[in-house]
Amino acid sequence: MNPILTERILAIAQAAEKAGHGGKDAVYQTGCQALGISRATLLRKIKQVSYKPPRRQRVDCGTSALTREEALQISGVMMASHRKNGNAFTAWSRRLIPRPPLIHAGTSGWIYAEYRFGGETTQNFTDVLINAMQERGGADVLHGVPRILYTDPGCALVSSTLRNLCQTLGIQLIAHKAGNARATGSVEKARDILECHFESGLRFVQVDNIDELNRLVGLWRKKYNRTAIHRRTGMTRTDCWLRITPGQLIKAPPVDVCRELAVSLPENRKVSTHLRVSFRGSEYDVRQVPGICVGDTVQIVRNPWRDSKAQVVMMNENGLEVFCRMPEVAKDDYGFDLNSPTPGESFRALPHTTAQHHLAEVGQTLYGNHHTGETAAAQKARALPLGGRFNPYLDNERDTPPIYLPRQGQVSTVCAPRFEERLNPVVVVQQLRARFQAAGKTWRSEFYTTLTQRFPDGIPADLVDALGDELMAQTGDVVVNLAQSRLTGGHHAETENPVTATQSDPGSTGPCA
Repeated sequence: MNPILTERILAIAQAAEKAGHGGKDAVYQTGCQALGISRATLLRKIKQVSYKPPRRQRVDCGTSALTREEALQISGVMMASHRKNGNAFTAWSRRLIPRPPLIHAGTSGWIYAEYRFGGETTQNFTDVLINAMQERGGADVLHGVPRILYTDPGCALVSSTLRNLCQTLGIQLIAHKAGNARATGSVEKARDILECHFESGLRFVQVDNIDELNRLVGLWRKKYNRTAIHRRTGMTRTDCWLRITPGQLIKAPPVDVCRELAVSLPENRKVSTHLRVSFRGSEYDVRQVPGICVGDTVQIVRNPWRDSKAQVVMMNENGLEVFCRMPEVAKDDYGFDLNSPTPGESFRALPHTTAQHHLAEVGQTLYGNHHTGETAAAQKARALPLGGRFNPYLDNERDTPPIYLPRQGQVSTVCAPRFEERLNPVVVVQQLRARFQAAGKTWRSEFYTTLTQRFPDGIPADLVDALGDELMAQTGDVVVNLAQSRLTGGHHAETENPVTATQSDPGSTGPCA
């Protein structure tokens, strides 16, 4: 802005300030007409040229109700629960376990998660989906076949295995467009809840296997869904899910049946581990900047008076911007720092920052030692922080959930696929012939012809017994061994050989020999 325009805008601002509450609008309208600009432009220019007093400091600023010992313990818990880059929680748990497949109910917001080895594979996602649909009882109320499964376009989530399962169960599988991750934002938020409220406590417990991990996450999800109030619904996720009607709840088939059906101005610079920043093709040393830490993001501007130095923009105790100069790192023709120690002659470590001193003190409080080396040894041995006295899941273990009445639903109409085994006619004839001999009946050769004509592709294994009964009914030969016996009335029938009697078929007439 030119000086004349600046002077007129300042005059309008002063007139509006004198007009007081309720009279500023008329002053602004007059100024807009005089300058030929809109109200928004006028207010923006007034903000640029006018002075705005800073916010008043709180009266209790600098006071704290925490003791130093309590602050050290809280800092230790937070340090052990956060990732080293400060972006998310539980770097320790992410190194040991894969990213858990997570299911989020769209209406109630119910969160279901399991941990699996092997990464994001089709089998893992399918198993988790099948387990989530099963009725588990207790406070783990989420179950049933969903109407729509909305996922990201990952290869494991749109595989033929999962598509076939969804198609058979009547689930509509929808994958959002690639690059549109916000479409499943509720799932990402549920994953953030899982990381912040559950995985942050894994640093303080000893987890020996994945079964123990799934037991802990099961306890957590049952309590969290039952107690945490969802902001959208104004009720807990479990209470919202329990509103499902019998017509909406489709009971899922058993796990084995489901498995058979299933055939990702100043320029900001980040401080490196060597306490340096890169700016305009050069490196600058920021060790002289007060309060600087590795990983901090600082605002860098070029020093117009010295080409070998840059300036860091900082805020002092009064909230005013101050500049701290930092020298450029001088290097030789081979890219080595001229002030660095020479290998074989000397060695020198970077000085510890204030944050590093505080970090060492927190670590000593966390593991109960008095030396930095002992803290490192305890961390390497994966010792439990605070000696295992802190149990983040104690409230889950002591929690006694109410007994929920079972929900009514519809029985799934899906049937398991049938696999029919067919036998060779020769094998069946051998079995039936042995059965005929045991029953005292005669096997006929035309039976084999009948079987081969009726079953040219083999005889079903489950029909062998029925065929045997059918063929036995077609023959009437019975062999009877008459033992020597004494007839009544003084007559004797003395026979040395058995007598063979042929009995006619049932229903026929004629004498029996």
